[in-house]
Amino acid sequence: MAKLIGPFKITGKLDDLTFYETADGTIVRMCGKTGITKQQFKENPIFDRIRQQSTEFGLCSRKAKRFKLLVQPFYTYAQEASTFGRCIGLLQAILKEDAINPIGSRHIYVGLQTPTGLGFLIGFEGNSRRPLSAVLREELTFDWKSLQLNLKVISPSIAIDWPELSTQVEIQLAVANWNCLGDTHETHYSNSIVVSNRTEEVVLDFKINAPQEQDLWLCYIHFKFSYTAAYGKVKVLHNKFNTTSLIGCLSFGRK
Repeated sequence: MAKLIGPFKITGKLDDLTFYETADGTIVRMCGKTGITKQQFKENPIFDRIRQQSTEFGLCSRKAKRFKLLVQPFYTYAQEASTFGRCIGLLQAILKEDAINPIGSRHIYVGLQTPTGLGFLIGFEGNSRRPLSAVLREELTFDWKSLQLNLKVISPSIAIDWPELSTQVEIQLAVANWNCLGDTHETHYSNSIVVSNRTEEVVLDFKINAPQEQDLWLCYIHFKFSYTAAYGKVKVLHNKFNTTSLIGCLSFGRK
């Protein structure tokens, strides 16, 4: 530290020197070097865990983009701002089930070979504010052999929780094959069943084709609520009222 003596005043930085005023006059200090270089961050083992976590987060972020694309048409009407972030969180949880590879080199597709990793998928919601349990008052499962729901008939006024203003809901299924390792997918959508809130009973007869590829099959159900406005125009309710839920998965094992 040095003290400036002279007929003029200087404050601020000048090259590697910093000038600032104190009660004792103008003080001069050399600028200290802060932070670390990219080379230091890359080579210093103290940063190993940070680098490993960064690598795994980047992997989950990239895979989350594909995971969200599996049923993007459903998410168009039933998602929220946190959906993509929750996709990343889901894949991070699955990745941690990889007990074969070290941290920083773990793979999501290895975690998907475990019962726990697969279990994390069931119940993932596109819109966490309207989960399936808040929309349908019936237990729902999907049979992979028949490609049908366990629920064959419902009474809409009893089984469904109708948002205010809604007069009908469009229900649809989707079955997607997700090749996590190859980063590809194939999705098939069922017919849509439009249900009125005044209908006494509705038969849930969905017809859907199975994907040709066999990696990991995922089944989704979608509820899109709407109402009939003036001149018979149907208007879909805001995303926060609609639902996209992952209700089943079938793994064909690691290839």
